[in-house]
Amino acid sequence: MAIPGDGRIVASCDSSQLTVILELNSVDGWSTAYAMAEHFAMIVVGALGFSLGSGYSVELIQVTEEDGTPHVFGVRPTGGVLPQTLGFDPHEPIFSRAFHLANQNLFFRLALRDFLRAINDPLDCPTYCYRAIESIKSAFVFETGADRWEDMHATLGTDKATIDATVKRFADPIRHGNWIKAQPTDSRIRW
Repeated sequence: MAIPGDGRIVASCDSSQLTVILELNSVDGWSTAYAMAEHFAMIVVGALGFSLGSGYSVELIQVTEEDGTPHVFGVRPTGGVLPQTLGFDPHEPIFSRAFHLANQNLFFRLALRDFLRAINDPLDCPTYCYRAIESIKSAFVFETGADRWEDMHATLGTDKATIDATVKRFADPIRHGNWIKAQPTDSRIRW
């Protein structure tokens, strides 16, 4: 695929393993390469899946720089300061509580699913984050019968202004299919 004024992107597939080569002037590092390659891979795989009526997906696992330096991506993102992660230490008590609550509460179970998807999907991260928050809110509505945010905010120590500023403003254009108005994010914002 030729990108006017920038270069080209080449994709090839062998045994269901897609390789994307970026020959673009606008790539300013391996992190940008990751996002661009994943986006292009989703275009190719989406068109193929649509044409075949198949639910294909993309999981980008490695970016290799021109000099051969590999960058492997896993399921656990890190913050700006290593070893900062989204996990808990110790994780066992949280795992046990989350496991039991997910077994008892549909809303929490689906919020966990959206949380995990947000971690792995930089484009739809805001949508999944906001939907997870809405699921938690819906759990409170189910319990109280009152369709309001205040019960969740009072119990969890959250507030509308913070959710709006950190998640909703990024999620709304994407949730409503208005990609032109989507605010760009980077790894710091998504974190």
